[in-house]
Amino acid sequence: MYNVTEAHLQVHYSEWNFQDSDIINCAYGYDYDRTYYDRTPITEHDWICDKGFRETNIFVYNRFGELIGTFIFGQLGDTLGRRPVFFFSVLIITAGRLISMFTASIYVVFCMAAVLGSLTSNSIFQAPLIIAMEVSKSERRGYISMMQCIGWTTGLCILPMVFWATRDWFWALMFTTIPIFLFIFIPQYLIESPRWLATRGHYKRSMGELRKIANVNGIRQLPFDERSLEKMLSHRKVETVYGMASLFSGWRMAKNTIFCVMCWMVVSLTYFTVMLLSSRMDGNPFLNFLWQSAIELPAYKIGQHLSDSLGRRLSNAMAFLVSTIICIPIYMIARYSEYETLTIALTVAIKFCISINFFAVNLQSIEIYPTCLRNTGLAFAAIMSNLIGILGPYVVYLGTEYDVRYPFVVIGGLSAIAAVCALLLPETLHQALPETIEQAQQFGKHHRFWSLPKQPKKCSPDNAECELAERKRLNGVH
Repeated sequence: MYNVTEAHLQVHYSEWNFQDSDIINCAYGYDYDRTYYDRTPITEHDWICDKGFRETNIFVYNRFGELIGTFIFGQLGDTLGRRPVFFFSVLIITAGRLISMFTASIYVVFCMAAVLGSLTSNSIFQAPLIIAMEVSKSERRGYISMMQCIGWTTGLCILPMVFWATRDWFWALMFTTIPIFLFIFIPQYLIESPRWLATRGHYKRSMGELRKIANVNGIRQLPFDERSLEKMLSHRKVETVYGMASLFSGWRMAKNTIFCVMCWMVVSLTYFTVMLLSSRMDGNPFLNFLWQSAIELPAYKIGQHLSDSLGRRLSNAMAFLVSTIICIPIYMIARYSEYETLTIALTVAIKFCISINFFAVNLQSIEIYPTCLRNTGLAFAAIMSNLIGILGPYVVYLGTEYDVRYPFVVIGGLSAIAAVCALLLPETLHQALPETIEQAQQFGKHHRFWSLPKQPKKCSPDNAECELAERKRLNGVH
């Protein structure tokens, strides 16, 4: 604070000049607004004035840890396996959060814990989803992805209620960390992907996991054994993968990667920008966060329905296009206070559309990459989207400092570009997941631009040969 002297008090405050005044520490302590929070790291350790940068730095360190961890663990998922990466992720994120809870008074250690706790925030979400997708029928992949998205959003809705109930950052972090650690005690309920095991040549382990799945579904005997599985896949060699560089091996695969990443980047930037714009709303911050999160629930359900009927490609492009159209009336009315409620409603509609985009592009990214690169492909998209997401605060800054319409100009323009990118991606609905890099390089080669996805061949329940043939087609076995 400035050292105010008697000379300042003798004139009107509008004429005060602090250029020659000394900056001194507060001599009488601090009084914090505790309307919604009783204790935070800021109020507990006085992260204000000359320490005010610490709060911002923590968010930067979190994002830095997320980028580094996604780069490392995303590729490990394709080399060590999805299952061990998930359990490593649980241990690391739990350790980072627990350390941060007890080290807020030691800022350097607190920053290191923030990086540690965010290293696996993406891999802990991606690894189980990829396993589930790789053991499912093609017509169920959209439903499985929707269920995980609903679980994610349900957690987002519960989170502000936990903070509101505790009003204390320590206990809120404790209550949201312990449930993660519980997964360590139930490893028997998470299998390794038999598809990934087979591509690595581990046929015995792959059959073991397939038998577990069969037992859960009440099937006593599989129509094939380890020898027949090895015979079906013996013509495939264990491929040499060069990490993220392999995502660009071949023109078609590089094109798919670029367009996927473009869609991811626009989704991320729009999502964070809309969230930041909403955080500036008046009223209870917990309820504001709850409403903004709850809008994602119907969006994911509608996204699943559209993706399983019209296809991932068209659903993704349509949602981007609708976001672009919504930005037009916002641009026209955003400056007028009498239309503030309508502007907020239209902004929520953009959040709804971008949630559909997240569902569609996330699903499409999983289905477009080969088994040996599926985790790596998702990780690369997450890294690039997080990098562009950092620009979200600056987009909001354009609106607060220059023109309130500028953020929507950015969102609308980028959404239009993303709609074109989405249309140029191949359709993945009812398609076999590519197993090898060669298959991924040819994926979508014979797809027509204006065609809609065709329903797979229907098999009667008692026609085992038809069912087996269809399963082989979807698994890329000939």
